[in-house]
Amino acid sequence: MIYDEQELKEKKLRVYSILNSLKKHDSLNDRLQAIVDSLVKYFDGYFARLWFVDKNRKWLILKFSSGKYSNIDGEFSKVSIDSLKIGPVVKTRKAVVTNDISHDPRVKYHEWAKKEKLQSFAAYPLTYKGKSIAVLALFSKKKLSHIDFEILGIFCDQLSKELTGFFEAKDFLSE
Repeated sequence: MIYDEQELKEKKLRVYSILNSLKKHDSLNDRLQAIVDSLVKYFDGYFARLWFVDKNRKWLILKFSSGKYSNIDGEFSKVSIDSLKIGPVVKTRKAVVTNDISHDPRVKYHEWAKKEKLQSFAAYPLTYKGKSIAVLALFSKKKLSHIDFEILGIFCDQLSKELTGFFEAKDFLSE
């Protein structure tokens, strides 16, 4: 799919608006909740989640969720860093994306994905001092374009920079 200049400009403006809106929040928790809320709202997400790496770098701990599944307790509240879907994001500091959730071998519940009519999944690392410290993920009922995946990646890179000062809060990062 080819995007015209105007559509690309609108997508970049959306990212800028989200990042700019975070500045109104004084606490890290409020900023991070606003991030997952914004992903759902502005990127047609069904739900979005944010996991942080524990201090031993063995587990991803779900801290924020928005959309259809906003509960942070449950089966995916603590995920091994060796998991198929989001673990590689931490290990490689590279995104994991798909437009075929119901057939992707990294997805644990294919029937659930079909029932929910989910099509795309995108997970990106949030980094601090060259290390992955979190994974931000978006699930959507629509297929995401190459540009969408790229814009989300740029968003997460910029987000890491924007939140650097808050990542100093040791209490938040040590679970």
